[in-house]
Amino acid sequence: MTSSLPTDSYLFLTGEDAESADWPVTPFPEYTDDHLHQFVDHLWAACNGELVSGISALSSAGLYTLVVVMARVAGLGNQPPMVHRPVGAQLPAAVPELLAELRRRDRPDVGDGPAGPVRRGRLLRLVGGFTSLSQLGSTTHQRQKLSGACPFCDDAASFQVSLPAVTWRCFGCERSGGRREFAECLLTRALAHSAAPGHP
Repeated sequence: MTSSLPTDSYLFLTGEDAESADWPVTPFPEYTDDHLHQFVDHLWAACNGELVSGISALSSAGLYTLVVVMARVAGLGNQPPMVHRPVGAQLPAAVPELLAELRRRDRPDVGDGPAGPVRRGRLLRLVGGFTSLSQLGSTTHQRQKLSGACPFCDDAASFQVSLPAVTWRCFGCERSGGRREFAECLLTRALAHSAAPGHP
């Protein structure tokens, strides 16, 4: 399948991600509907319609793209829900496997994510798919902290991302962590939404 998307969005690469010298954040593109649909169509074909069997073959970027797909299919985020009934039907079985793979990859001896501006860019890309962020001010210190509405408790001003620490925290619901913890909160919420009565 020919695609304009980065290969890393799909399967493992043998090489390393290209690191940018930009500071403080490498600007990754937003998750668009086209990107997510191309990704899930490719993955669906590659794993013969069995999402669970394809999870361990995904790169780190692919795992987090699948997190976004599942969350959007469940109706989470500030975008219209993504319609993909086959993924929605497999969501209850795939979420525990995806959570386990995210935790396995997060160990220091296994982790494949580079540090610095790349890590910050990846966190902002994931968070930005579910809430709009703005800088707290114009000073150097204020520009390193971003705030917005919490995607988990809907508090309009309690969510904050710290770029130096590459972490996020909601002062309303007391959730916090890095990219993996944000993905875990999304997946847990997606699972609850998919089990709710009336969910397609």
